[in-house]
Amino acid sequence: MSYYHPDYFGVQEAVPQQMTDIKTTLTDYDYVGVGRDDGKNQGEYSAIFYDKNKLEVIKSGTFWLSETPEKPSKGWDAAYNRVCTYAFFKIKKTGKQFLAMNLHFDHVGDVARVNSAKLILEKIKELNPKNLPLTLAGDFNLTDGSEPIKIISKSLTDSYYNSQKPHYGPKGTWQNFDINTPSTERLDYVFVKGFDVLSNRTINDRRENLLYPSDHFPVLTEIGFK
Repeated sequence: MSYYHPDYFGVQEAVPQQMTDIKTTLTDYDYVGVGRDDGKNQGEYSAIFYDKNKLEVIKSGTFWLSETPEKPSKGWDAAYNRVCTYAFFKIKKTGKQFLAMNLHFDHVGDVARVNSAKLILEKIKELNPKNLPLTLAGDFNLTDGSEPIKIISKSLTDSYYNSQKPHYGPKGTWQNFDINTPSTERLDYVFVKGFDVLSNRTINDRRENLLYPSDHFPVLTEIGFK
């Protein structure tokens, strides 16, 4: 992360100690987000870290991917509580504003994933009446062509297919720590609206011990205001 140093990035499945470690190590960054179990600090986070030297948080929040999104809850046929974190940012240098959203869909519930996709689009309309440019990123636990991805793609642009430069790196983003088998399943997405996608890449760097830092590859997208 220190090498690529994105302006902001989303995490999934980050437990409280990992959140502390990231914030302590990456001193340029702060974060927005809460634990999914209690809406405070219990359970996994789907937080958004941002470079506090470049970005200012105007407003932020979390909603649950469920029938009761305003409180900690498990939706439909999901196995776990699932959340979406959002933040309205202002770029300090230019004053331009945008919305960033980061989520983690359930890995089991088919109904939950379809309804979560619909809920996301409803929330975008509710939260963003000014129609500011936005990004929606995260682990969707879904492959290309699945119904929830189709639902989202009708309203937002998939950066993988719409980059001005050809995609760099493997298409797949999930490798389950397997360093010998090529990754083919793309479960992680960056959707945009109101931005140009300048480049998109899957980062498959390995550490000196040949292990990946996660069972998912990070996706790095460079965007620009239209």
